[in-house]
This record gives sequence, C-alpha cells and structure tokens, in this order.
Amino acid sequence: MTEEQKIDWTSGEMGNLWNVYIANSMAICMFKHFLLHIDDEEIKECLTTADDLSKKILSDLKGFFEMEGVALPQGFSYADDVNEDAPRLFSDSFYINYLDMMVKYGALYYSVALPSFSKMELRNYITNLNISTLQLSNKVTEVMLKKGLHLRTPFIPAHKSVAFVKKQSYFNGYFGDKRPLSALEITHLFSNIQVNAIKTILVMGFSQVAKNKEVRNYFLRGKKINIKQHNILSQILNKEDLPVSIPSQFKLTDSIDAPYSDKLMLFHISNLSSAKVRNFGDSMAVSPRHDLGSTYARFLMETANFAEDGGNIQIENEWMERPPGNVDRNQLAKQKKK
Repeated sequence: MTEEQKIDWTSGEMGNLWNVYIANSMAICMFKHFLLHIDDEEIKECLTTADDLSKKILSDLKGFFEMEGVALPQGFSYADDVNEDAPRLFSDSFYINYLDMMVKYGALYYSVALPSFSKMELRNYITNLNISTLQLSNKVTEVMLKKGLHLRTPFIPAHKSVAFVKKQSYFNGYFGDKRPLSALEITHLFSNIQVNAIKTILVMGFSQVAKNKEVRNYFLRGKKINIKQHNILSQILNKEDLPVSIPSQFKLTDSIDAPYSDKLMLFHISNLSSAKVRNFGDSMAVSPRHDLGSTYARFLMETANFAEDGGNIQIENEWMERPPGNVDRNQLAKQKKK
C-alpha cells in the first residue's frame, strides 16, 4: 500500500463519490424501464451504453467504498423502485432528449467535482469517467442530429471586426436602451428553455402516475413553475426575433400506472431542481444585462425553494438518505458528561 493509499478520504472525495453513487443508482432504474419499452434501435443503443456505464460506476464505487471502509449508500434499486409491469410513459424521442440532458449534467458535475479530489487514483478515475460521459454525449448528439431531434442554439451574424464597449449603458436592462443580447446570453437563455421543456414533460408524466397525493401536487406545482419560467425566457428571445423551437415529438402517454416509486420520482425532480439552481447561477455569471441577472436571481430563489420543499416531503416520508457529514462535537461532549 502506497503512502497516498493510507490517507483517508477528504470531505470532497467522500461527498462527491456518495452523490455519484446515488445519482447513478437512480439513472439505472430510469434506463431499465425505458429499455423495456423502446422501438428505435439507435436510441436503444445509446440508452444501453448509458445503462452499462452507470452499472460500471456502481461496481467501481462499491470497490472504492469497501476498500476505504465507508458505508455503501443504499440509493435506488430495480427491485424496490421500478415497476416493470407498468406500460410506457414517454416516447423514444423523449428518451434521447432526456439522456442528452442527463449526460450533460453528468459531465458538468464531474468537471466541477474534480478539483476537490486529492488522491491521484480518484482524480484519474473521475477524469476517465468524465471522458466516457463526454464520449456518450457525442454519440447522443450524433443520433439526435441524424433524426432531426438536436436543437441548435440560434444563429447570429458573424462579427467582421473587433469592437470594445464604450458606455456603461452596456449593462442596461431596466432603463434606457437595451443592447442586443450577447452570444453567451443567447446560449444560456436557450439552454435553460430547453432544460425546462424536458423537465416539464418529465414532471407531467410523474404527476399522472404518482400514488402519494402530496407528491402528485408537488409535481403539478413544478409543472406550473417550469411553464412560467419557459414563457418568460422565450419572450426575451422573441423580442430580438430569435426563434425558440422545442420538438413536438415530446410525446407523453395517458398511462396512470407508475413505472417508478414515488420515492425515486420525488428525488429525481428535487435533484433536477437543484441542478437548475446551478444553471441559473452560471447564467447570471455570463449575463451582464441587469434585467437578465434579475430574472435569473428570481428563478434561482424560486427553484431553490421548490427543491427544498421536495426535500421536506422526502424527510416526512423517511425517503431522504443522509449524506456523509461532519460529527457534532458539542453533542459528543454532552454524551461524555453523562
């Protein structure tokens, strides 16, 4: 055993690996039911690749956790959280768009998590995991392009010369003349619209199959929030004559039989809402126009509150698995005095 292997995991390593395990255990459940009801062979191949990658991640992480003597997360399982007898809920075209969103989130998460890893063995693992995820993302994009399902960000005229900002009115948004949107501002507006469209279909599907009334109402609330945010962001692009087109192929069946447990569906939507909070924060950082920053800040708080409410429902039903955390030193001291 090397000196590095003797060093315990840091909080960054433990917390991120725990999150990766939970997320991929959920992903396997989602993919498994998708694969029970799919017609398109190329989309099926993408889902199978994603399923295989997630299964390998769970196997690898199980080895890491056991070697470190850390308790393995419970996560989600096919036996407890998937109803294989439930009919199809989503269309093949939704599957590939959903997968596209999830692999992008995965690649982003691995990139952000990497700096918190110190052990070279784990850094190399996360690096290779990110490469595999990005390769899958390329494969998914290729299939979507081939089938006319890939959404390109809006085209804008190419700049012919270098220019510099000369007035502080560049930041205007509430008062005075607004400048045209920058390329990155357009990109983030479009990306948030696209994610909202996918999440809206997902939460609509979950709302019609959820068994728990509180969970069902939570999903319906999420649908309203997504649609409202979608409309506001779309209006910003429309005012600049930039097209916003979301595929009509996002079909949803009329099934009311749940393919997944309420526990899994609630975790998924709450977790995606947390990811949206990060999206809005990133969008604020590259959007100098004051009106855009204000809109994203409002959406961020609204979505964060929604995610927290989902967490509260999980706690009420004893569905939230507690992540690794520090010990309460004061509580230990009190126990010692008894």
